[in-house]
Amino acid sequence: MRSFKLNAEEIYQRAARESGLAEYSDPAIEERFSHLMSLFNDFGSIPEQFYPAAVAQIETVVVKRLKVARDWRLFPEILEQEIKQPLFVVGNPRAGTTFTQSILALDDGARTPHVRDVQHPSPPRGLDPAADAAALAEQDAYVDYILAKSPQLLQTHPYFDQRGEMEAEDEYTYSLDFDLLYLYWFLHVPTVCLPPAPRDPVVALQFFKNMLKQYQWKTPTKRWVGKGVIHHYIMPAMLEVFPDAVHFWIHRPPEEYIGSLLAHLEPQFAPFNEGLYRLDHGAMVEQIKAGVDYILKSPATYDSRIHHIRFKDFVVNPAAVIAPIYEERGIPFTNSFAQRIKDRMNDPKHRADRYGKFTYSIEKFGLDRPTLRKMFAEYCDRFEI
Repeated sequence: MRSFKLNAEEIYQRAARESGLAEYSDPAIEERFSHLMSLFNDFGSIPEQFYPAAVAQIETVVVKRLKVARDWRLFPEILEQEIKQPLFVVGNPRAGTTFTQSILALDDGARTPHVRDVQHPSPPRGLDPAADAAALAEQDAYVDYILAKSPQLLQTHPYFDQRGEMEAEDEYTYSLDFDLLYLYWFLHVPTVCLPPAPRDPVVALQFFKNMLKQYQWKTPTKRWVGKGVIHHYIMPAMLEVFPDAVHFWIHRPPEEYIGSLLAHLEPQFAPFNEGLYRLDHGAMVEQIKAGVDYILKSPATYDSRIHHIRFKDFVVNPAAVIAPIYEERGIPFTNSFAQRIKDRMNDPKHRADRYGKFTYSIEKFGLDRPTLRKMFAEYCDRFEI
């Protein structure tokens, strides 16, 4: 069976030419795209029967990026807006970050990017009601496709039941600038794989900030609530690009989130890798350990704008954790927000196990709790988990 590598220049140029958007390209975008394609090619070759659909999806992403460039040139007022005191949830994947994001987004005037905002940024939401409806319908269908291919994701991440209105990670947004590989742009590409961090975090986050301006241009937003699972590794850039932000860094015992992460990755990737899925679990744990060692030594980890939170405390009583942070940062903690949190916590439609309890065993991956506790002892002691 034949298989093919991706030809970055050919794919990019054809997408730009056939969409009529070539004038909105620039060499920096194309260079980042070429880098992104190299990540796919480093993972492997695409079997012939999957290649046309893979290329077609990649081209649609190129077109979406160029449409955003067009919007910013035609409507420079988009980038003249301000992003004021956003809230960012920070922490490892599977540490409870999406739950925290969803709770903070309940506040008066707060908004978090949804997957339909991210996948359909142009025309900006609120500009054309028909386009908004079509974007939501298309994103609902895309989530349905995801769940049809990998139904277990409803157990591992029940937020999928919101379909196009599901909360989006910040990485989802800024990966549209091609300096980060993000899974949900490329589910028809069998060589989609786990990403490295962006090469230039400041450039990536400046693009993200501009995208928040894109999202809010016609739908005014008082305060953004973001969530990133690599933000803690690029925290110096976060503090530079968003100097007035408030960070909620969620900590969960490594023997819990690592086991959950490894069990989650298979249904997240394998059904879409079309037989090409592979993951060295031992190497991944070593990478996580290296990342933890880095953040423990980074001065940015201890910046006063960051609030370190044990997930076990947040999940029991979110309001008790949020209220003093809001007071410290001059943000009103209203009765209406407190009531929304209470209602959310008591609503069975939001139970984490509403599609069945997600169970996993770290022993399946050749790990055990005492070894992980010892490996991450400094981290556990520092954050009292």
